[in-house]
Formats: sequence, C-alpha cells, structure tokens
Amino acid sequence: MNRRLRLLVIILLAAVLFLSAAIISFRLSGSQPMTENTGAAPSAGHSAVILFEGSNGMKGARTANGRVLIEPTWYYLRTMSDSVLIARRGSDKTDHYGLIATNGELLVPFLYRSFYPADSAGGDLWLASFEEDGKLYYHLYHADGTRWTDAAWDECEYEDGVLSIGSGANKWKAVPENGQLRPVQWHTEMPVGLHQLVTDLDEAHLRRLPPADVIMQLSETAANYLTYLFVTKTPPDSSLISAESTASVRVEYRYNSCRLISADISRIGTGTTEGLPSYILQMQVRYQRPADDGTLSLVDTAMILRITQNSAGAYTYSEFSDLQYNAAGGV
Repeated sequence: MNRRLRLLVIILLAAVLFLSAAIISFRLSGSQPMTENTGAAPSAGHSAVILFEGSNGMKGARTANGRVLIEPTWYYLRTMSDSVLIARRGSDKTDHYGLIATNGELLVPFLYRSFYPADSAGGDLWLASFEEDGKLYYHLYHADGTRWTDAAWDECEYEDGVLSIGSGANKWKAVPENGQLRPVQWHTEMPVGLHQLVTDLDEAHLRRLPPADVIMQLSETAANYLTYLFVTKTPPDSSLISAESTASVRVEYRYNSCRLISADISRIGTGTTEGLPSYILQMQVRYQRPADDGTLSLVDTAMILRITQNSAGAYTYSEFSDLQYNAAGGV
C-alpha cells in the first residue's frame, strides 16, 4: 500500500510540473520580442521598458519581469525614454505620431508625420515634423516628452552636434547643452511697422547671454517698444511699466511725426534689478524727424532699453534713454 501511495504522489507531482511548464510556454508564445525590422526598436540606453509584438501583429510594452504595461494594440511603438513612447495607431496616411506614457496615458496628440532622434544614437534632442497649410514645420522635443522651445521651425538640421533652425528670416545655430539650447550664431528680424528690428550676435557675445528662448523674448519685447515709439503711439500695458519707470518709459511725444528707418540690437547686457533678472539692450537706431524748416532730418542714435523679468515671468520695461536726444539737451 505504501508503495502505491508513493507512486501516486510521484505521478501527481509530475502532472503538476507538466501543467506548469505548459502554462508558462503558452504565456510566452503570445509575446515575442520585437525585432529591429519592425521600425520600433527601443532606443539605446533604455532597458526599463521592453517592446514586444503580440500574436495580432501589433506592438505593446512590458517590464523586464514580464508585466504588461501597454497591450499590443499599436501599429508602431518606439522607446523615447524610460517613461515615454512614440506611438502610432495604424499604417494609414492619416495615422500620425504622438507620445504616450508607459502607462498608456496620452502625452502629446497624434499630430506628427515623423518623430525621430536628431542623433542616431538617441539622446535628448528629438525632431517632430508636421504639416500646416501644405508646409512642413518642426517641433523640438526632450526625451521626457517636453519641448525645447514653443516655436515651430520651417528649417531644421542637425549635424556634428550643432542644430541649425530657422523660421522665415529668423535663423540661428545652437548646441544642445544641459537641457538648453546654447546659441552659437544668431540672426532674428522682429517687425516694427514696415521695418525690422535686427539682431545679429556672434558666438563670443552669445556665450555671455541667457538661453535662446530668453534672447528671442527680449528681441520681441524691444521690437514692441519701438513699435510703440514710432508706429502706434499706444503705450505698453500698465502692468509692464512700474510706477517709478513711467517717466522714463512713456516718451512717445518725443517721436511725434518721426519715421523709423532701421534698428539693430548691437549688445545685450545682463544683470539684476531688485534681485530680478534684468537685461540692458543697446540698439543702433536711424530715424527721420521733422526740422523747423519743414524738411526731414536724419538722426543716428543709440537707444538703451532696460528690460526686467518680474516675479510672474513677464518682461517689463524699466528704463529707456536716447543718447542723441540726451546729448542735444532733450530738444
């Protein structure tokens, strides 16, 4: 009897082991790792998320221990970082690329015709192209799914570690560095009525300046001020001028009937005003003003505009001076 019991126990144990092996084999058969020719291989350096192809031919994501994060319902998946994936629902031309989190949450809508790393090795700079009114534009993304800048660029090229981007007449080159774009060449043209405020800065000057998005905002803020002086005569919003700065900044009366010819930002200095970031812009300005005999005289001057970023992040006008006007005794 004891021998029969032992034999029965052995048979039962063998059956349990056989069933366990069959279950494991069945689970693995529905989740085969993706190969590179699927166009959705994970980027170098990211191993926390493993992409797989389900039995339905669609793509999903799981952890290294096999826990499924995203069911295989996607036509295309690519690892952007440990927490962000590039995704595409289908193969139709109307199916575009977007970003999802590794829990399936939508991060960026499906707007893009292409989404790829600037460097073939991956990294933190990704280029996303989209079409608007028949024209191709680019957004720049970090690997965490956030943007480097809010701007859309109609020119975008990355070569030898340098990013060249442009939007209309605005063109600059920058090096991605510590999560920011460090400009090495800069040219922008901001509208001032029918004219432009031009900013041309070389690498030596740019190295002393804040990130590119701040320089762009300073150029735009200065152009708005010149538009007020020479075009609209409508003063900036009162929230952008402190009470103690009003007399210095509200000087549109000096430029009645004056006509702007050209304006260039030649220098940008950095500092602080009451502990807040402050910038001094020197602009070389040429304009015409009425003379006493009814003719127009040509004036070449340097205008100094101090712009301070307040605690809310807005760029405000702190001080203005016209060196030629001051030298003439304010006449």
